[in-house]
Amino acid sequence: MRYSHVCIEGVVHHLPEVVIPTTAIERMLSETYERLRISPGTLEAMTGVAKRRFWKEGVTPSALATRAAEELFEQTGFDPSKVSALVSTSVCKDYLEPSVASLVQGNLGLQPNCLNFDVGNACLGFMTGMSVVANMIELGQIQAGLVVVGEGSRDVTLATTRRLQRPETTFDEFRENLATLTLGSASCAMLLVHEDISTTGHRLMGGLSMAATDHNRLCIGTAEQMHTDAPKLLSEGVSLAHQNWIQVRSDLNLEPERIKTYAMHQVGKANHEAVIHALDLPEERTIRLYPDYGNVGAAGVPLAMSMAKEQGKFNDGDTVMLMGIGSGLNTQMMQVVW
Repeated sequence: MRYSHVCIEGVVHHLPEVVIPTTAIERMLSETYERLRISPGTLEAMTGVAKRRFWKEGVTPSALATRAAEELFEQTGFDPSKVSALVSTSVCKDYLEPSVASLVQGNLGLQPNCLNFDVGNACLGFMTGMSVVANMIELGQIQAGLVVVGEGSRDVTLATTRRLQRPETTFDEFRENLATLTLGSASCAMLLVHEDISTTGHRLMGGLSMAATDHNRLCIGTAEQMHTDAPKLLSEGVSLAHQNWIQVRSDLNLEPERIKTYAMHQVGKANHEAVIHALDLPEERTIRLYPDYGNVGAAGVPLAMSMAKEQGKFNDGDTVMLMGIGSGLNTQMMQVVW
């Protein structure tokens, strides 16, 4: 997919204040560790995640997404009444119904003719939401659309920790639930607009998605647990990302040496290093957030992009690649010229 008229007017992130060190989780699992002969420090050594963040108890995904959107409107000065579509992309949900998007739209007081709906695609949800809104802008259906995400890991992490504290927990169960213990929390919002009304000129150039859905059960998540075949998910995900990288470079005539920053979904140490090795990416241009924030689900890619911008990792005119792999199995890559 290629875009000729789509611009990113702004992107923001919002993070919880409650920091949970990996050592705290390991202390909760100390009896299980001792019984299974797991050494303290194993969780961080295996995943590279030293800490993650939790929202305060009871904070909902819609409230998080609303807060990020409000910060975005304040930062950009964009008139919310001009937003014609709102897409929520969180893995986390307030309820099965209504949609998170409808709750966010109600909180923001957007116009009645603003479309609102949820898009779900695991950790690729935000990028998929960007594609949906960008397509609508490119087709001339709307002038401006908002993509939001609000992810919280408190409940699933605590439920998993309690389950692993049981005396009957086996090492295989610990291994299958390991990825859950790396989850973090964050919210993000992005405003996409037609070039005619853009004040920034930050262009979304296009991208490519690829699927290998014969591997759609390598990661199964519910509200209380997530079972993952981590080695298989890693190998198949990296293989799919490699195919996507070859094709998207051809489709968009990309020159890798001109890419300033790679904003990648943050999973953990093994995944990050496997991707940059397989795709031959320069280490110094890839953003590592997982040590301090863990895996924040669909907020991973926009968080990496927003924090990289905040830290001065790229400037006007620079090319940024958004890259993610999500359970399903899917991968998506998008080019932005900032």
